[in-house]
Amino acid sequence: MGLTKDKLETIFWGKPPADPAERKFLRKIDAFVLSYVCLSYFTNYLDRANLANAYVSGMREAVDFKGNEYTYAVSMFTAGYIIGQYPSALVLSSNRISPRFWFPFCGSCWGIITLGLAFVKTPHQVWGLRLIQGFFEASTFCGTHYVLGAWYKDGELGRRSAVFTSSAQLGTLFSGVMQGGIIKNLNGKHGLAGWQWLFIVDFIITVPVAIYGFIVFPGLPHTTQAFWIKPEERELCIRRSPPQEHTTLTIKSLGKNLKAVVTSWQFYTFPILFGVGSCAYEKTGNYSEFLFWLRWTGDYTPSHINYYPCIYTAWGIVGTYLLTMYSDLTANRFIIQPIVYTTTVISCVMLLVWDISTGAKFFAYIVSGCGYAVQVTNFAWATSVTRDNEVVRAVTIFSMNVVGNCWTLWYNIVCWPVVDVPKFRNGQIATLITGAAMIGLAAFMLYLERRFPPKIKDNSETFSTTVFGGKAVTQTVIADEERISPGPGRDESIDEKNVEVGQVHIGTV
Repeated sequence: MGLTKDKLETIFWGKPPADPAERKFLRKIDAFVLSYVCLSYFTNYLDRANLANAYVSGMREAVDFKGNEYTYAVSMFTAGYIIGQYPSALVLSSNRISPRFWFPFCGSCWGIITLGLAFVKTPHQVWGLRLIQGFFEASTFCGTHYVLGAWYKDGELGRRSAVFTSSAQLGTLFSGVMQGGIIKNLNGKHGLAGWQWLFIVDFIITVPVAIYGFIVFPGLPHTTQAFWIKPEERELCIRRSPPQEHTTLTIKSLGKNLKAVVTSWQFYTFPILFGVGSCAYEKTGNYSEFLFWLRWTGDYTPSHINYYPCIYTAWGIVGTYLLTMYSDLTANRFIIQPIVYTTTVISCVMLLVWDISTGAKFFAYIVSGCGYAVQVTNFAWATSVTRDNEVVRAVTIFSMNVVGNCWTLWYNIVCWPVVDVPKFRNGQIATLITGAAMIGLAAFMLYLERRFPPKIKDNSETFSTTVFGGKAVTQTVIADEERISPGPGRDESIDEKNVEVGQVHIGTV
């Protein structure tokens, strides 16, 4: 029974540590670290998406939006979100401001700004608040991937990242029902319109999560002072954490580290892989093609139009987790690209043919939901190959989001304009082309990884388990670092050394 339980845990959550103390501590990390970042991302998404709900629920008339003023408000958020990426990357990698304070601080700020949106009087006020809100919300998505990479080994990381990413998709399932309930039950209460209550309730949800973060979120393993980590567990934090280089960033070292960034292959490839690939593989979710088709047919009630896309979202959650689990078990991040592209091809080809049954169209829209697995595995892959420089890791991870948002700005207009409803023929063709190109890029990145491997790697103890009748291999326990020659972007001033089990190199440059 115990063996079966361990095998199931290995498959679905990662191999449990052999040491009972470490196993117990890993569960504590899951309980505090993972719970906070998931709740934070949930509120992040909720506060980000509420403007659209408010706009169609009375805010448009109350604030007197005209012409494209609402579109400008959306664009101002995107601008703030892009601007905020690199400051957050430098804050997190500086080792001067702990994520323990930075994340909850940013959460508190965007929560307060959300409350302010309930009392705006003009579109210009909305623009200003959304710009600042985007800046603070920029810390969460990529920042969390950065922090998870510090706490979890490569064999543990993918599935935790999938759970984190799914919290936004769960927000999608929850937000529509919640927002509708607020409009129905609170409109006119205490002299406030329903759209105002949307922002107030979102604020009420967001601030307690930020307070929870201030109390329990531990920051990074090598600097944590969290109350729930016992003195003997602090040593375990370092011993079990993935091998990585830690440098306290100074004005003098900033230029040196930025040079390492711009000379690294990871900085140029991962942002393109994620930014362009996510626009292709997540097409149904990004461009609401399923929703638009349901509305276009005229055969479905408003409630059906809102509920049927939840099937796609649910499959996105399940499919993302299953594929990420497979990626962890096989220690293969690349393989997810062709698997997901296959489902994308099926979807695109069926919709390009178009003259198919209604059930076939449902299948075509829903099958592409597992595309979210690519973003999860891409971030896990980027983390594993940038452990030897925190600034490179942080800037690369945040650049992935920057490129994704910048690519979306024009790609959405050119390839997925609303006037192409319902077929979106140009979008389907663009998806097939960009998806194929990203597989080629990922294959090239595999070559670069083997040609210029990181100086510090999570060379973990290999374990095997039987999955669907075959052997699955992954990495779980840190071993010594290999002695290798520096590749592009590698700082030769870092002496080649053998990193002992769990050792963390810390220095000030």
